[in-house]
Amino acid sequence: MSDKMDTVAEVAKMSEQHSARELSTSQQSHKQKCAQLEQLMQFKLDYESTLETKGSEGMPARQLQDYRLFLAKLNQAIDKQRNDIEDSKASLVSVQEQWLSNSRRKSALEHLVEERHKTRLKIRDKAEQKASDEHTMNRRITVSEL
Repeated sequence: MSDKMDTVAEVAKMSEQHSARELSTSQQSHKQKCAQLEQLMQFKLDYESTLETKGSEGMPARQLQDYRLFLAKLNQAIDKQRNDIEDSKASLVSVQEQWLSNSRRKSALEHLVEERHKTRLKIRDKAEQKASDEHTMNRRITVSEL
């Protein structure tokens, strides 16, 4: 019975380790998406500043139109990145919950295995003590008979 419980605890441990790796990967991916959004937003600010400077100096209508078109595409990219971050955040929460569940299960099973091990040790110690007591008692009886 204990071998089966040890196996179940080991499988739970491997499952928890797997979900911990998934959590780490998900966290890294989420941070990367957030960093990409920050880069896009900074690029937009820089681009708007350049457009404002060039616009105040005067520029051809065609070039102004190109700047505005590019800025519109940049805004779309920012919106898409925000949506990606929201999806990433939802995924991260799900992966965190799975890891937490696996971690709790692993801990509970490890605790159970440890308690069973302690119980077996107590039983063994009691049996050894009983055998020692019986051996001592038998020696006393043998000595007193002499």
